[in-house]
Amino acid sequence: MSAPRRRLALASLPAQEPADPRCDYIPVPPVGYDDDGYPVEDSVTQSTTHFRGTTSAYWTLYDWCREKGLGETFSDLLMPYRRGQKGKVVSPDLMVAQPTERREDWTSYKLWEQPTPDFVLEALSNSNWKGDVREKKRLYRRLGVSEYWLLDPSGKRIGERLRGYRLRPATLSDGREAHVYVLVRPNHHGRRASRALRLELFVQDGELRFYDPVEKRLLPTLDETKVQRDAEWERADREQAAREAADRRIAELEAELRALRQPD
Repeated sequence: MSAPRRRLALASLPAQEPADPRCDYIPVPPVGYDDDGYPVEDSVTQSTTHFRGTTSAYWTLYDWCREKGLGETFSDLLMPYRRGQKGKVVSPDLMVAQPTERREDWTSYKLWEQPTPDFVLEALSNSNWKGDVREKKRLYRRLGVSEYWLLDPSGKRIGERLRGYRLRPATLSDGREAHVYVLVRPNHHGRRASRALRLELFVQDGELRFYDPVEKRLLPTLDETKVQRDAEWERADREQAAREAADRRIAELEAELRALRQPD
């Protein structure tokens, strides 16, 4: 299967609909700006629950997307989406995009310079969940984001722990052509398929998990990966210690053999 086709960001074209002002960026000092005056960082911090909800998913997707050539994974990266309007900025909790270049350090993701993200996820919190469900959903649709996902580990805000939308063309009642979001329905396993990621998503024990339907395996979480790597390092240490012990024993036996061969 080929990698998703890169699409020109709608933000670089004349806006068909005005961006919702309720999505406008409100900087929280101290704020850093680039040479063109666009914000690149501020002092906003996440709650521990919010942070845990996306951190493990970020590292899982980071490895997966690089391995499969699906692009780069970003977390809380400021994304200016209207050139010349420095308040038109969002910061997705998690997004996957195929930038035109690979950088070690991204300070922002400008949509008039880079392709529209294929995947965006927002983790809902008490302070922002209504905006994520309403205004940001409309905004990401207007920007042409292929998939928009909402993560609600408690399931109390939207009535389910995970909800996904996929962009598709449609003909409106007045005959106009448009793109709309349609719900991603769960399969018989309760998992929802992401075409952008080539994975199936679900929530287990309050944590977002990813399933590879091709290899029929569950991708490890950050903690599971750490445990696996620790076990591999411990095994490597034991094997190294065993080799060193064997080398010492061989050296001892060779010394004893040389001693036996020496004439009286």
